[in-house]
Amino acid sequence: MKPFLIMITLSLPSVSFGGVENRVHQLLNQWRTAEAAKEAEALLATMPDLPAIQEAAARVKFFQGRYEDALDLLRRARAAAKRDSPLLPLIQATYEETRDHVAYAGKHFTVHVPPGPDQVLADYLIEALEEALARHGPRFGVTVKEPIRVEVYPSLESFARISTLSLEAIKTSGTIALCKFDRLMLVTPRVTLRGYDWLDTASHELIHLLISRRSHNTVPVWLHEGLAKYHESGWRGDYGEPLAPYSAELLAKAIQKDELISFARMSPSMALLPSQEATATAFAEVKTAIEYMLEKKGDGVVIGLLDSIREGRGQLDPAFKNLFQTDLQGFERSWAKWLKKRPMETVSGARKLALEFGENRSSADDMDPSRPDGPAGRRARLGDMLYRRGHHEAAAIEYQRAVDKAGTGYPGLVHRLADCLIASKSFEEAQKLLKKSAAQAPDDPRTWILLGRLGLRSERWQSSREAYEEANRINPFDPEVHDALAQLGIRLQDQELHQRELRAKARLQGAERPGSKEPSSNTTKDKDTAFITLISSPWAEILIDDQAIGRGTPLTDYPVSPGTHEIELRNTALGLKKRLRVTLKPGQRLHKEMTLGREKDDHDKPAK
Repeated sequence: MKPFLIMITLSLPSVSFGGVENRVHQLLNQWRTAEAAKEAEALLATMPDLPAIQEAAARVKFFQGRYEDALDLLRRARAAAKRDSPLLPLIQATYEETRDHVAYAGKHFTVHVPPGPDQVLADYLIEALEEALARHGPRFGVTVKEPIRVEVYPSLESFARISTLSLEAIKTSGTIALCKFDRLMLVTPRVTLRGYDWLDTASHELIHLLISRRSHNTVPVWLHEGLAKYHESGWRGDYGEPLAPYSAELLAKAIQKDELISFARMSPSMALLPSQEATATAFAEVKTAIEYMLEKKGDGVVIGLLDSIREGRGQLDPAFKNLFQTDLQGFERSWAKWLKKRPMETVSGARKLALEFGENRSSADDMDPSRPDGPAGRRARLGDMLYRRGHHEAAAIEYQRAVDKAGTGYPGLVHRLADCLIASKSFEEAQKLLKKSAAQAPDDPRTWILLGRLGLRSERWQSSREAYEEANRINPFDPEVHDALAQLGIRLQDQELHQRELRAKARLQGAERPGSKEPSSNTTKDKDTAFITLISSPWAEILIDDQAIGRGTPLTDYPVSPGTHEIELRNTALGLKKRLRVTLKPGQRLHKEMTLGREKDDHDKPAK
């Protein structure tokens, strides 16, 4: 479903700290994680036992997705300060919710998904996000050097634990994705009845991340959402996709009644607007505001505006005067005047598809039972009886009579008619009906499933593929989608498509569990275990016996089995690494301090 019901929490609330570690926290608040890591690394090297420094370094590790490292630092801080850090509950919850996730690596993204059916999401997320970054990165003036972490959560309850939002707020607002803590977080479409447009949503969240990085987190909510909404579909086509029919209808009504929602009312959060309709209207407004900006100033206005706001430390009027020769209020007035003349993409019979939480259904089993009243309802129920008996041609006649009387406002009725037309080989009639249905509610996966079936039955292979891929962008848990796309890979002689869909089928069925889990350490400390402490400059990922342990430096008292081990420290971003071989006795505690490329200090601490 289009995310007009999906409220995006844009930014990390400002955190205030004092002391020498303040610069680290300022950089993190500005989404400058790499710079914050350098500051924290230097402070920790000179003051390794100061709790405030350990907490700052832990927050950096949290932003980097190294939750166990962060917890290790917070435990050390607690031992010294005799108190728990306020960061601890969130980091602990995030670690617990993600420790069993399976990791898939792309060029610029690592996708972490729960083991099981949700693994089907990984390939599609990586493919879509790589496409999105290739388009959005230059557009927003951001180059990604370190992989961006993407996390998928298996339930609303799980998402609530790590999002800082309440479960009630998530259900009320329809929040299913966030860009926060320098990473992307999504709820699996599996928790919704019919899915949602999860790949566009991932692209939307990526744009929020790019905006925050470029602007140092100074952009207001309405502009954040407008830029993300306007550009979100650009990974798969042109920027500025037309407004969804339902959103266009709401916006047209707001213009007619002179009830546009001001930009000021959208801050500090669109969640504070009085209704879901108001929220949908606001999203449509800000999307058209970006359209207006681009029409006036061209593509360069995106980076220009972000840079001006950053340089003004969040002050909007100077930025708008610089680019549009008027302050924000003047810009809003001129946009509203322009908007009244803009044609609206309204469609007769446009349907609002609510984001419904519940057990995910395959499209084949999800025919809406709602039927009209009166004579149209009697025709529809007669059609249902004929359909159940397998008389598709006769059922199609009755369904058509019902639609003629009641219109296309009953999706289940329209889909049942289309199903009968396909079964009766009335392909052109089915095509016409389904195209109209897709225009009225483009985010209903059932329509795209039927268009896919129509393409298969009429041997229009490419058309069928496009329809099934549209369905997959909404509900990837329907086995029919992957069965059909695997078959179409053969028909279209596309081996890559065929193999991708075979993997998807296997993951849905639980027959394939590829990827790599981030192992958690065994914290049992006894006489049969050895322990290693590794400190490096710069910080690095740790591999033991050629296996990534999911941890990085600084690492304290990590338990390993006695014997000989190969240890590698690797900083991929800087192209640095260090290898060493160690032999450990039971109970031994090894302490190593290194600069990658040369050893700074190397000594064993005796077992206690």
